[in-house]
Amino acid sequence: MAVYSPLKSSVVLRLNTGTGGDGKMIVRSVTMSRIRPAVDATSLKSATDALGSLFDYPVLAVEKVGTDSVEAA
Repeated sequence: MAVYSPLKSSVVLRLNTGTGGDGKMIVRSVTMSRIRPAVDATSLKSATDALGSLFDYPVLAVEKVGTDSVEAA
C-alpha cells in the first residue's frame, strides 16, 4: 500500500485584465507559493479575498495547487 506525503502547495489567482483586439478576455495569473498544504478552504478563501482586493483587476478564479510524493506505507 502507498500513501501521499505533501511536499509543497501554492495558490494561483486568475485575473481578468480586459479584452484583446479580437474581443476575447485576457487572463493573467498570479502565483503565491509556500502555502501550507493542510490549509482549510475557508481560511484560504478569506486570505485570497483579502489579497484579491489589492489588485487592479477582478479575480476570476482561485486554484490551490499541491505537489505530493508517493511513498510506501
